[in-house]
Amino acid sequence: MIDVASADDRLAATDPLIPGLREVLAPLGLVRRLAPGWGAVDARVTYLRYKPGTSLVAALVLTDDDGGTSFAQALALGRAAPGKLTKVRRAGDADDVGRGAVLDAERGLALTDVTADRHLPGARRVLRHADDVVTSLVYKPGRRWVARVDRPGEVPALVKVHRPATVPALRAGYEALHGLPVSGLTAVHGRRGTVTSPWVPGVPLDRLAGPGAAGLWAGAGSVLAEIHRRPPAGGLVQVDRAAALAASVAAVRAVAPDLTDDARAVAERLRVVLGDQELVRVVHGDFSADQVIVRPDLAAATGAAVTEPAAAGQPEVTVVDLDRVGLDDPAADLASWYGELVAAGARPGDPREVLAPLLAGYATAGGPADLGRLQPHCAMAVLQRAAEPFRRHLPDWPERVAHLVAVAKELTA
Repeated sequence: MIDVASADDRLAATDPLIPGLREVLAPLGLVRRLAPGWGAVDARVTYLRYKPGTSLVAALVLTDDDGGTSFAQALALGRAAPGKLTKVRRAGDADDVGRGAVLDAERGLALTDVTADRHLPGARRVLRHADDVVTSLVYKPGRRWVARVDRPGEVPALVKVHRPATVPALRAGYEALHGLPVSGLTAVHGRRGTVTSPWVPGVPLDRLAGPGAAGLWAGAGSVLAEIHRRPPAGGLVQVDRAAALAASVAAVRAVAPDLTDDARAVAERLRVVLGDQELVRVVHGDFSADQVIVRPDLAAATGAAVTEPAAAGQPEVTVVDLDRVGLDDPAADLASWYGELVAAGARPGDPREVLAPLLAGYATAGGPADLGRLQPHCAMAVLQRAAEPFRRHLPDWPERVAHLVAVAKELTA
């Protein structure tokens, strides 16, 4: 097994156009050098976005002496991108809530607080309210910040901060599924890029196993069938399969060039096999077990630890994270579940066998997907996640990337 430091060193050696790349991949030294006043005793990469020769962006979780954690962003920019550093500096100067930004212009490096992310101005608005208790949950620099917000005398809320330009499409997705057992909307602020939903108590389905889990998978399949039967609504965007396949190949090429030919061959085969979409329906767009919240009492029945009661009238399962609702072949949602399982380390196998409980609930509820197209869609779902081990900076990411490309290849054989 190649350890992560060796893999990172090898990647950095192949991209001299980004001189600070290695420092971002091992960020504690960078944080201590640029921001000693932040008091970090540990820095961990949780998400990476990489454009060879241009930039590496990392989401960091920083830990202080008391064990408290916070999100930050580290950037390593190519030699040809001095203008981007200027924009980062301006955003840091405008941060009147958090820690701003610190730069090493000579090496093209920057470290910023989440409140100084120039693409997510709504984060400062959320954190400005002193009476709120804000618990940061997810941060993908320039894309999304998610937090639980507890306000005195109110039901807890889930607040997502996006790029403001993406909010109209997001709102359309939530509105298209209104009335189903999915997360709802309580507030949308387009200019700030914030989308607020009621907090859904419970446990994500991917954390549950044992007796009762199969029935919960079937329940998730039933909700998915309801989603797929919804009439197409205005504002929803149809998935561009060709663009998605091209992006998947590019992502593999960036981090594992020796796998490019295999990834490209899989993509070409899928373009032929899937061809034009014969059935286009409303889809979740990112369907997986971690996007299904099981009601606390049912989660407790499987042996899971539960810390909060169910909400009034809460359904058995609630589908959340509606950020990618759009129009696509409904088989792609079923395949997404499979792809996430394999990417998380589950043993790959015949998709119909792996997904049997989900498919049973889906079929009983009248789901319209053509299961004859399930396997190639599963191959596409796995290929789309092939670079995820690198993005998540897993210790053995080179082997995991190779494994996922091999699984996609086998599914298209």
